[in-house]
Amino acid sequence: MPTALRLLSVDAQDFGRDRAALARAIAAAEVDVACVHGAPHLLRWRSICAAIGRRSGLVVVTGGRLAGANLLLSGLGVDVTAVADLTFSGGSVLTPAGAAIAALRLRGVEFVLAGTTLVGNAAERLAQVRQLQTAIDGLVPGAPPAVVSAVGSDRPGTAAWQALVEYRVGVVERLFVDGRLDVLGTTALTRSGIVLELELPDAG
Repeated sequence: MPTALRLLSVDAQDFGRDRAALARAIAAAEVDVACVHGAPHLLRWRSICAAIGRRSGLVVVTGGRLAGANLLLSGLGVDVTAVADLTFSGGSVLTPAGAAIAALRLRGVEFVLAGTTLVGNAAERLAQVRQLQTAIDGLVPGAPPAVVSAVGSDRPGTAAWQALVEYRVGVVERLFVDGRLDVLGTTALTRSGIVLELELPDAG
């Protein structure tokens, strides 16, 4: 039986300092996994990220300051097999660049989720995408299909965008999906949130 995955990509900066509103938005989306860009990464960032997870009904997988302020959350039905946090050069304390990556398993089907923020000039953003892809490829053996939520990737046709779609398809705005995954639909939420529904490959 096909395995459906429901994923949220959202920019925390659209909620300002209202972490409770961010958590409510994540909870209302009723997803298996969430990628939060612009997540807390300064003072007490670990405890604040954990609180967002609790209030949204999810748990922290990885991310935060060491991942360019990208945060990955998941439901209890999702198993985590490996994680990696990347910090890219070209960012700053207030505008960090990096990525949070996790190898996950939902009902026996493996996939990789990556949230990344690209910052800098065209050459720097292209180098960051290449570093991201290397990390995804090396995270787990067998290279399961990956979904990437990227901000700062610019428009179609730029070098960074072209690198992101080298092995994936740009579905909507910042979401890039492995060709082995079937897209069932997308829903745009208020404050920049996007819900993506996918069908994962058969575990057999």
